[in-house]
Amino acid sequence: MKTVQCLYCGRPVPEDAARCPHCDAVSHFQKRGYRAGAKRRFVLLFAALVVIAIFLMLWLPR
Repeated sequence: MKTVQCLYCGRPVPEDAARCPHCDAVSHFQKRGYRAGAKRRFVLLFAALVVIAIFLMLWLPR
């Protein structure tokens, strides 16, 4: 099993650990937990909100 250094305490942490067992900080090196397509869904949602906001700005009376 590979280990990486914790960003906060500098001690070795297993690569697939969600939290550091020494300082309980969130591990930024974990490979699991990332949902495939999450970035694409976020961009689409943000674009839809921008389009709705522009539509409302133009449609509502001034």
